[in-house]
This record gives sequence, C-alpha cells and structure tokens, in this order.
Amino acid sequence: MKTTLTTLLFILLHLNSYAQDNFIKLPQAAKINCPMLLIDDTIIANNHIIATKEDITEVRVLKDKPTRDDFYNLSENGIALVILKKKIASKTQAELNTFFGLDANNSIYVNGYLVESPKYKFATESIVEVELVTPTAENKLEQKVINVWTLTQDERVNGCKQQ
Repeated sequence: MKTTLTTLLFILLHLNSYAQDNFIKLPQAAKINCPMLLIDDTIIANNHIIATKEDITEVRVLKDKPTRDDFYNLSENGIALVILKKKIASKTQAELNTFFGLDANNSIYVNGYLVESPKYKFATESIVEVELVTPTAENKLEQKVINVWTLTQDERVNGCKQQ
C-alpha cells in the first residue's frame, strides 16, 4: 500500500512539474512589474496610447497565469485587455521582420518575451525601440530576432507608474 501511494504521489508531482510552463524570454527581458497591454485583442501597445479615459470602451485585467494560449507567454506580469473607440495604427510581425531584413516568419519578442502567435501586431506609436538580437551562448537563440520595446528606459529600470 505504501509503495502504491508513494508511486502515485511521485507520478502526480512529476506530471505537475511538467504542467508549469516556463516563460520564453530573453536574458534582457523586463524584470519589473509592467503588465502587457493588448488593444482590441490583437495589438500590443503601451499605456501611453490611451490619451483619456473616454477613449476606452472596455477593460479586462488578467492577473493570474492563464492556460497556455496565444498570449500566455506575454502574461508573466499580467495583461490588460483594452477595447478602444479609436483605431490604432499598427504593424504586423511580418512587416517588422521584412523591414529589418529578416524572414517574414522570424520570431519576434516584445519587452524580452516571445510573441508566440503571428496574429499579434504592434501599435506603431507604442514602439519605443527595436533591437536586433544576435544569437549568443547566453540567449540560446538559433537565429537573429527582433525585440520590440514598448517600455521606456525609465520604465525598464524603475517600473511602470500606476494610473
């Protein structure tokens, strides 16, 4: 009986350890608590894109770790899903890759976190900086990738201001 119980406990612990997915991120990923902002469910932006509260139609905040889905990897610091009244100018991942001379289907990171779904776009006015990251032993990349920063240098160091 003890052997069966111990074996069952070991199996459950083993399965549980594989159920906890790790976030795929670059070593220089933002290490501060700034939630990711998704506009209209597909546009990655920063909070500077919202001029006034009147621009907002709906807000949903996800604080808990969601199940593995399209935006799971972007959720380490929480996600704010916002529907705006105004349209936001954006660029697709393929457009950014092509502009920087990479294959259109190349991986893209935002604030150091891998964007796992090609459906996400980037609000052009939220792009603070774009860096081309080359493979190193530290980042373990297989090819060059783009990391789009939507956080300012100050926000990367000191965190995001609560509004």
